[in-house]
Amino acid sequence: MSTTTISTEKFKVEVQRRLIDSFELAALLGLRSRQAVWDRVRKGTLPEPIFVRDKAIWLWDLDALDLPDRKEVS
Repeated sequence: MSTTTISTEKFKVEVQRRLIDSFELAALLGLRSRQAVWDRVRKGTLPEPIFVRDKAIWLWDLDALDLPDRKEVS
């Protein structure tokens, strides 16, 4: 397996662009609450978050989500 090295600045830009929390995900999906996001995760219509911390912070990779009619973030 090869290793890819990127600069700290490039990593920071990618993290800011790709990682979204449950509030942002709810807004993208037109949902009114974080609970609605979790209901979809439990039903299997949304993937599990890639990072969970003490049930307070949940992060998804925006590029890995298959969201209908999603506008590209630049």
